[in-house]
Amino acid sequence: MTKDFGLIIKLGLSIVLIMLVGDYVPENIQRAFFTVSIFMKETLVFCMPLIVFGFIFACLSAFQQRAPILIVMILAFVVISNFAFIHVGYFAGDIFLPFLGYHADNIVTNAPSLLPKLEPFFSLPYPRFKNSTEIALLLGTVVGLYGAFFGNARLASWGNILKNKIQLGLTKIFIPMVPLYVIGFLFKIQHDESLFDMFAGYGPMIGLIVVVQTLSILFFFIKANMGNVENIKTSLKNFFPTGLVALSTMSSVATMPLTLEAAEKSTNNKALPQAIIPATANIHHVGDSIGIPILMAAVLAINGFEAMSYGTFLIFSMYYMVAKFGVASVPGGEMLVLTPILGEYFGFTGPMIGLLTTLYILIDPFITVANVLCNGALAIFMDKICGRMKTFQALEEVPAEA
Repeated sequence: MTKDFGLIIKLGLSIVLIMLVGDYVPENIQRAFFTVSIFMKETLVFCMPLIVFGFIFACLSAFQQRAPILIVMILAFVVISNFAFIHVGYFAGDIFLPFLGYHADNIVTNAPSLLPKLEPFFSLPYPRFKNSTEIALLLGTVVGLYGAFFGNARLASWGNILKNKIQLGLTKIFIPMVPLYVIGFLFKIQHDESLFDMFAGYGPMIGLIVVVQTLSILFFFIKANMGNVENIKTSLKNFFPTGLVALSTMSSVATMPLTLEAAEKSTNNKALPQAIIPATANIHHVGDSIGIPILMAAVLAINGFEAMSYGTFLIFSMYYMVAKFGVASVPGGEMLVLTPILGEYFGFTGPMIGLLTTLYILIDPFITVANVLCNGALAIFMDKICGRMKTFQALEEVPAEA
């Protein structure tokens, strides 16, 4: 269990240590850490078009072994669900966060620091290409859909190889360095303002996220079982072990075998869950859709900025809907994709993104539980509405993939 929560434990210890002794660390050491964080951030932003293209291409082209109507239905349900629940997160934050003390006026109570701002020793002059992330999103979508609908197995194989290479790099290089990535931004916050003030009172916000996610999980299971109380109890019982494993692994993919087993028990239909669960593990994220807007609103408020207007948020939600298809299945993967979008188009500074990333990873276990359970409920729901169609009956004859 300690190994499973290793990343969270490291981040938690880093936060506490910097709160306690950060002010006593020589400024050159703080600048060195901040330089490393800036270097990692700039490198990540530079590589992001390739990451986004690779994951979107692999995700969509992997559908090529499924019936076309199943592709359309899965994508439609996923897009509708993600869009609906990101709005649930936005309105929950907009309504309740001010009552919990998260509003821009709070910044006035913090005395401004008279010290010079912490700056990195250097930053690398990576070439910047205009709209590179958007172009990667578009290209990945077009190539991936071509592979999906025209059944090009070789193209799908190339997409899978590219995705695996990128995932290996993120898993073996970037993710182990996430604490170092965050520490530099934490030193920046502690130096320029006060890390304790920035983190004080985040408990109510986390509580709000967990409550809204729990209600959303219940909604999914009630809807999936058409309100049948006995079926709701049975399916929740089937998925309970899955939720516990998701809490510790923080990975929808690592939890997938249990998710499949629970979905098969709840539907008595092996083929349909085997088509739906793997396809949606990285793209249907109810937990993220709820949590990220609330986190964004809280981070904006604590830094003295007004919450996004609905018009601005609607634009963000469009980016978010497409970016979902390029998310890596690693802890904090959602934020890896959103970082350049938030920084370039929505005014989030480096320290704000560092804080947002830290908070996101700290609540990632709860986010993963919501993602996994809602994916399972989606499989039950789709079985109810389309399990008897001839297209899906044919899937019963398809052997399970390894």
